[in-house]
Amino acid sequence: MYILRKYLIEQHRLKQACGYAYIDGDVIWDERTTVIYPAICGVAGIFAGMFGIGGGIIKQPLMLEMNILPEVAVATSCTMIFFTTGAATVSYLTFGLLTLDYGVPFFVVGFLATIGGNNIMRLVLSKLNRKSFILFAVAGIIALSTFLMTIASIRATLTGKAHISLCSSTAE
Repeated sequence: MYILRKYLIEQHRLKQACGYAYIDGDVIWDERTTVIYPAICGVAGIFAGMFGIGGGIIKQPLMLEMNILPEVAVATSCTMIFFTTGAATVSYLTFGLLTLDYGVPFFVVGFLATIGGNNIMRLVLSKLNRKSFILFAVAGIIALSTFLMTIASIRATLTGKAHISLCSSTAE
């Protein structure tokens, strides 16, 4: 970690010395950002592991804060989510915790919704020609997810079913 930080700071100093012109979306790795961003990513990883959510959802706002272009932040986040959910799905399948009767339809619906959402977003962005719509869409999805997870948790706690796995066919 220290070696990478030192390398990034040195690259930043070299770019400043030669008058490098940063473009939109470039991350400026200085003394502050080489500490703050990795620390936030570490905390995001801890929360992702504790709550079972994809780190991409947590890191996307961080990437936007780093001045990464919204399209790049969304694509990077989706890639992270793809690999984490893929690994989780394989784990659940390996241990027999995923009922295929539920898994296959959810996969198909999720896949089709992704294609549909991507096409709708592309259409809206071409008509509005504003990248800020991506930010509002991401914020809305995160807010809706947080709200629905909270409702589901409260409901499970009140009914005494907070110990049941949503993916297991052997749940009591």
